[in-house]
This record gives sequence, structure tokens and C-alpha cells, in this order.
Amino acid sequence: MADQDFFREIAKTKHPIGSTDKEVVPVPVPEIYFKETKENCGLTAPWKEKQTFEEQCDSFKKDLEAMRIKYRPFLENFLPKLPGTLRQTEIKCFEFRYLDKGEVFTERNDPDKEWEKVSVPDYRGPAEENGKWKAYYRCWFGADEIMGEGGRLPGGHRAVLAFQCVDYIARVYVNGNYVGGHEGLFAPFSFDVTDYLQEKNELVVICENDIPILGVGPVLDGDKIYAATGPGWDDPAVGWHHCPAGAGIFGKVTLECRPEIYIDDIFVRPDIDHDSAEIRLGVYNYTDEVQEGFDLSISLLPRNYEGGEIGSLKTGIAYAGPGKNEYRYFVPLKGYRLWNMETPWLYGAQAVISKDGRAVSARSGNFGMKKFVSDENSVPKGKFYLNNEPVVLRGANEMGHLQQCVMQGDFEQLIDDILIAKLCNMNYYRVTQRPVQEEIYDYFDMLGIMHQCDLPLFGFLRRPQFAEALRQTVEMEHLIRRHVSTCMVTFINEPMCIRRTEDPNDKYSKRYEAKGHRHLLRDELEAFFAAARKAVYIENPDRVIKNVEGDYDAPTAEGMPDFHSYTMWYTNHGEPIGRLMRGYLPPVKDGWMIGCGEYGAEGLDNENIIRNMYPKEWLQTDSQGRWYPDRIVRAQTHSVQGDWYQEQDNISDWVRESQIHQARATKLMTDAYRRRGDVMNQTAIHLLIDAWPSGWMKTLLDCRRQPKRAYFAYRESLVPFRVNLYTGRSCVYEDETVEVEAWLLNDTGKSQNVRIMAGAWNDGEEQPYMTFELEASSDAAAAGCAGRIPVRFLNLDAETGPRRVCVKAAVFGSDGRLINQEAITLDVYKRIALDIKAHAVGKEAKELCSYLTGMKECAGPEADIWVSGSICQEDVDRLARHVEDGGRGILLLPEAAAACRIGNEEVRTRACGDLFFAAATEGFRKYPLSMLFNEEKGYIDATAAFTIDTGLPGEDLIYTYDKKGFNGSCGAKPHLPFVKRCTYGNGELILVSLGRSGRVGCNAGLDELLGDLIGGK
Repeated sequence: MADQDFFREIAKTKHPIGSTDKEVVPVPVPEIYFKETKENCGLTAPWKEKQTFEEQCDSFKKDLEAMRIKYRPFLENFLPKLPGTLRQTEIKCFEFRYLDKGEVFTERNDPDKEWEKVSVPDYRGPAEENGKWKAYYRCWFGADEIMGEGGRLPGGHRAVLAFQCVDYIARVYVNGNYVGGHEGLFAPFSFDVTDYLQEKNELVVICENDIPILGVGPVLDGDKIYAATGPGWDDPAVGWHHCPAGAGIFGKVTLECRPEIYIDDIFVRPDIDHDSAEIRLGVYNYTDEVQEGFDLSISLLPRNYEGGEIGSLKTGIAYAGPGKNEYRYFVPLKGYRLWNMETPWLYGAQAVISKDGRAVSARSGNFGMKKFVSDENSVPKGKFYLNNEPVVLRGANEMGHLQQCVMQGDFEQLIDDILIAKLCNMNYYRVTQRPVQEEIYDYFDMLGIMHQCDLPLFGFLRRPQFAEALRQTVEMEHLIRRHVSTCMVTFINEPMCIRRTEDPNDKYSKRYEAKGHRHLLRDELEAFFAAARKAVYIENPDRVIKNVEGDYDAPTAEGMPDFHSYTMWYTNHGEPIGRLMRGYLPPVKDGWMIGCGEYGAEGLDNENIIRNMYPKEWLQTDSQGRWYPDRIVRAQTHSVQGDWYQEQDNISDWVRESQIHQARATKLMTDAYRRRGDVMNQTAIHLLIDAWPSGWMKTLLDCRRQPKRAYFAYRESLVPFRVNLYTGRSCVYEDETVEVEAWLLNDTGKSQNVRIMAGAWNDGEEQPYMTFELEASSDAAAAGCAGRIPVRFLNLDAETGPRRVCVKAAVFGSDGRLINQEAITLDVYKRIALDIKAHAVGKEAKELCSYLTGMKECAGPEADIWVSGSICQEDVDRLARHVEDGGRGILLLPEAAAACRIGNEEVRTRACGDLFFAAATEGFRKYPLSMLFNEEKGYIDATAAFTIDTGLPGEDLIYTYDKKGFNGSCGAKPHLPFVKRCTYGNGELILVSLGRSGRVGCNAGLDELLGDLIGGK
């Protein structure tokens, strides 16, 4: 797998042929036009100049401090102390070593073996191909801290060894006695060790790791239920990068003195519609006998504000049988406050079990008064409601940084990481592909951010792990159900199609042959989803469930669909960016609201992280002093960048350009999804914060919490109620009227009536030369085009170059308050009028020359240049003879696979996929050739889809880059030309494979390039 960009390959997975999914087409744009006003029409918006990146970073620090102050009160705990019925001591210091192959437990104390001193939490490798291993964690402990008088356990108590979480399989021994085991990476578990305790005790945990079900490379896989996300560890070769599947004791280990009748769980199910709550009380009976005669009191009290009870209960409880018991009670409530993101009010359910007036066991469990539902009777189905108001989920994926905060005991950083998300206008975290330590959920609850929890499955489910996956589904819901911040769960990330098709060489057929005997097929996976839904229901009937995150083998039988799209990184993944911006969405299940749980692009770490934290060998330059990001282990920039921006040759420029692209991709994709608020109600960018240097650089902040440009782009795009300007045009002509669409994007739970003011400014001028206004309304949790702004342009002076025009819009509330504003720029050109004689061959060439020169047919001998759009070999030979004799010629190659010969050399076009950017040599970078508008299609289309392959000598003027994957290229990448200037005989021949159909005439930059090529500039 070392040479394979596995996650890029996953992104190439297509929806299977014959799917019942349907592509989502754009919403019609209404024929509503802004009214042009004669005067400034009260345009009083304080138009703000965009801050520089440095200014944004300075403001970020101040804004974060303001968030700390705002939410600090919600961290308060005003709950009264409960009777002390539990004593515990934490065990932190262990010795560690790996087991040798074939070693057995009785050999654990071999004096020749070396042990490493470690402290838990501890998480480590190896991973990938070497990820199947076993290791010992060993320590000695006394039990004095949990004992009563005389060094014995108090009467009616048991000694319990509790583990917060061990990844992946734990087998626990106390004084050589096997006391129990557990499989899974996230759930707490415990064992009664009373009968095994001595004055001094040996604790040994055998920690077993395995290859994940997802696998390593095309064949190797294992039984570990692990997706692709975990805490990672401090190792630049493996541990930093995309959460490799390590293992270890990475949660707390405690020895506890528990009462034999022990409250181990409190779950409050609020019902805000009926002012009541169901309380589920988990009670564990550590004896082998039925226990009776106990009383229960429950008091529901404010946790983070001072106030009285909102409900209470006193009752005798039924008998407690051996093992786990769950009691259920219904309590009326009054005077409570709802939990939401702005005011996350919390309560504590304080339960005390007593006998004969003496407290036996006491526990407090936090909860909040919240209702979150997915309405499956709405049109479309699956609209979300929070506390009976419509809500849209906007967030980010999380991959390790929150877990590292808990493991390091840095709860101030955990608070900041949550507040950084809220500052970015996010209202939820997708805690990606696994449940995490409960402290994280506690702080989500306190600080007011929702979260989605994923079962750790990715791609596949091994047949022998079906039942284990169900068991872990129960553990997952049991862990998170009491947390008011939980809004949704999912069962698998990016399931991949395993089916035999008619084509034995098809990737699905190959996967069937490679994996069909190992993993569940899709119909069987659907059976797992159905069973998992029932398992969740037993734990929590209110849970909203989305079966799949990023369904590459859609559709799922139950619930809402979800897709992943990295179309501005893994080019055209999901939906090409131009179509996405116009409003198209990938094929999904019809009739449902839609989620997009992952999208984004890579932006390199900030330069100080690279220079101060990266290994020195990653910073080495070549013999000419040039640096390329192929030095960075697992970075995708070097292999993917060429589709989107010009290659650089030093760290500073690479950082700047990669982050500029990331910011642009973030804004364009986020705005596109928000414009589809009619059918999309959940989006999460990938990712927010990195856990390690170069961990997974799609993050918007690095591991030191320094923002990249994309953080601010995302923050601006997620403003809950805002105006958004859209046009597929960027380079226009002075004689055109361009319709700029003004969209109202409303993620709030309230409908609004607003006034939109707009204007057009010439660059550098303070006053607009056109102003507009429109009254509009916006539905709650929705989006719509309010109207079109018909922007005209002033005539350019004959000798000036293109002029930049800024179109601005501001939206005001019914009270006249400015809510939001946005601006876009257009580059305005004069029409080309070449004074040149051209001989055109073929329909396209004639139309192009006519458009650019206004000429009539010109005979070959009289022409300054020949322009041919024909690859008929006879026409090509005529063109070649003209050039060979000293003439100039242009060959417009077809936008398709084609070939011809020029002299002894073959000229061939080769498919490169639709690309929306073309790199250029220094003198040709002035032509804007990215994101070209296609007038025939009505949206942004590819710059080119075919490169030129020829042995003719010459210079690549416009080109893309060869891509070889992680380790396939070193240093500067080879060029694959779209425009090549060749010397042939005594003349000059220019080969062109740029996309032209539907683009010439409506992309001034492309027109100018073609005109200059014809004119010989």
C-alpha cells in the first residue's frame, strides 16, 4: 500500500450500473429581476474591505477569547454533592513489551525480556502490513486506597477493575488469573476482581491488534472493527498520518470499591412535547442472589445555572437480580430550559438507592432538554427539527485531535477546539468513524455543539464479525445515549460495491473475486443495517439513524442518503464542480433530504509547522535549491495539485498556493451545497483541526490550532443567514449584460422578510455606477434565489487592458439592520478585432476565425496564418507543407481521442479527464483559463479533457501535470500539453487541445489566448 493513494482510489468508486438512484437536477431560477435605482437608494451598507489573512488571524485570537468568556458560565456545576458510595484509585504506570511470535502467557516474566516503562493513556503501532500483533501491559498495584478498616473491603462492597477503553482486544489477568476480556476500541468495560486480590497484585493486560476489515492494499485484511480514524501517535513515518490502526490502553484504568448494588448508568429521555422524561436507571447486582428492599430517590436539578428541581421521584424499587438490571420511570417536569447551541442548559439526574435509610449507591448523570428528529413524513422525507424548529446541520469531521486532548489531560484545549468549531458557525461535529472518550461528549453537552457518532466500519463488514458488529452497535448507543449533544448515528463509512458484472475486468468484478468470499455483499449489509437499527432502538428509541456515510454502493433501503465529494481535489469526484455550482447533485435516493458528510481539499501546513516540526529530511531541497511536497510522507498535494494550480518550487510558495486553493474549494463547494437547501440538510467539511503535523492536511487549522485561509472561507460561508452571489461567468465583455443571481441562504429556524441592496463598482472607485434593490422573503432552514441582478458595464478605453468590476449585495432585516453582505468580481474585456488574414480549414476553424477577426474566406497563399480544425490526413498534410515552407499554422485538435501524422511524427490526443485548470509558462499565465463557462450547457465546464502526445519538438505553453501517486514522481512533474508550439521545417505549428465547444465567445480570457496565438503574439 505504500505506493498507493488508497483514499484517492476509494474516491474513484462509482455508483453501480442499474442503481435506482437519480441525479438531482438544479432548481429553476425564477424570472425575478432586481429593480435598478436611479440614485444610491439608501444604500447605507458599511461595505467592508476584505481582511488580509494576517488580519483575519489576529481577529481569530480575539474572537476565540470572546467565545471563551461567553461559554465559560455553561461549564459551571451547581449540583449538590452526593453521598460518597464509591472509592477508586487510578492506575497509570505500566511496563510494556511486545509478545514474540509463539510466546505463551506463562512466559510473560522471562527475565531475558526487556520492558519499556509507559504511562496510560498509551497508543502505538506498528500498523498497516505489520498491524497484527500482541503486547503486554504489566504493573503491580496495592489496594489500600479502596480498602476499609483492617485492610479489607467494607461489607457489601466489591473490588472492580474498570477500563475506559482499550484498542483493540484486551485479555485481563490479575495475579495470573484470567478475569475477562473485551473486543472493541471505544467502550468501557470492567471486571469484579474481589476474589483475586492480594496485598500486592500483578495486573497483566494482553493487548491484541489486528489488520482492520478495510484492509491494507488489495488483499490483506483482518477482523478488526476499525475504520480509518483514531488518535494516532507521535511518529512522522506512520503514526501522524490519517490515523493508522494502532492499539493500546488509551483510556483510564481504575481500581474501584463499588457497592454490591451499584448504579452504573442513568439515561434521561426528555419529552418536551409532554413536559416529562423517562428515566432509565441501570443497576448492577454484583452478588449471585436476588436483592430486595431498596428505595430510590431521583432529583432533577439544574447543573449549569442556579435553580430548583424541575422534577423528582421517590419510590421503592423492584428486586435486583444478579447482574445488570434496568429500571424505567416516568417523571413530569416543569420550569425547565431547552438545550440548544446558543444556550446549552444542562441538568443533573441525581439518583440515590438506599436501604433502611442508609445510602447504598449514588450517581449523577447529566442530561439536557432537547428534541431532535428526522421527519419521515415531510416532503422531501428526512427534514431535521431541533426542539420543533427546522434545523440544518453544518459541521466538520474530526480525526483524533479531540481524543489527544483527553489523553493528554488538556481540557482547556478541548474546550478551545469545540469553541473554534462554534466560532466557525458550525453546529455539529461528525466524530468521524468511531465513538470516542466520554469526556468529549461531556464537553459537547456543556458547550452546545451537536455531534454525529459513527460505528467504526469502513468499506466492508467481515462475515464472521456480523454478530460482533451488532454487539458494538449496542455499546456505541449505550455510550452516547445520555448525551444531549448526540444527534445521529451511522453504521458504515463509504461501503464499496462487491458484485460480479458482465465485464470480468470491471473493478466491481475484480473486487468480487478478491473480497466476495471475505465480506458481506450489499443485500447482506442491508440485513446488518436492519438488525443494527433494532439494536439501537432497544437502547434508545429516539435516535436518528443514517445507515451510511458516503454511499458508494447506493441506495440504502432505510433512511436518508449521503454522499461524499472531493470534486475540487479528486477531480470530478461525485459531481464536476461546474455542475455542482449550478445545482446538480450526485445520484441519490429519490424523495429524501440529502447529506454530504465529507468534502474538501488539501492545504499544506502553515510554514512554521513545516520548518519547526517536520523531520529535517522532509525539508531537503534538490541540487538547484528547489523543494517539492513529495518530501512529505502521505501528503497528496504533489500528486493532485496539478489539476488545480501552478506547481511551485519552494516551501513558502507551496504553502501559500495550496492554502489559496483550499480556501477557494471550501467556499465554492460550501456555497453550492447551501444553495441546495431545498434538498440538503447536512454537510460536513473534511476536516477542521489536525491532530499531528502533516496528519491529514485537508484540515482548516494545523495541529497548533493556527488557521489556514480555508478556515475563514468556511466561517464566512456558514454564516447562518446570508446573501450569496452566483454566476458561472468570470471574464466578460463590456457590451454584455450579465445576470448575477442573488441567493438567500437561511440555516436558521425562522422565516425572514428582507430587503436586498446591490451595486456595481469599477475597481478603485468609491461610488457604484449601478444600484439595485429587491424585497424578498426566505423560508426557515431553506435556500432560494431571490432574484437576478442585471449588471452592465462601462465602455473600456481602447488602449486599456481588462477592468475589474465588483458586484456587491447587502441584505437588511425588516428593522433595517444590516444582516450580511457579499461581493464578487468580474474581469471586463473589450471584444477582440484582429487585423490579420487567416486561412481556415474546417467548420470550427472558420467559425473561430470569423469570430476573432471578422474576416471572410482567405486563400491559403494570401494568409498570415493557417488555422485548421480538421485532422483528415490530407488536410493535415497541407497544413504541414505550409508550415514546413516557413508559414505559421494552428491545428485545433478534436475534443476527443484522435490521431494524425505530421511528417514522421504522430500527434495524438489522450484523455486526462475533465480538468478545470491549466498551468502555463511564464508569458502565458496572464490568460485566465480556469473554470471556463460553457454557454451551451449553462454552467462552468472543463478547460480541457485531452492532452497532446507527440514527438514533435517544441515548447509546452499551456499544460497539465503528469500524476504518479504518492511515490511515483520526484521533484518537478512532467508536463502534458494542451497548447504546444512546435518548430516544423522552417515554420511554426501550434497544437491546441483546449476545450472550445460552447466556451469561445463567452470566456474573454480563452478568446484572448486564441486571438494572440492566431495573431502571433
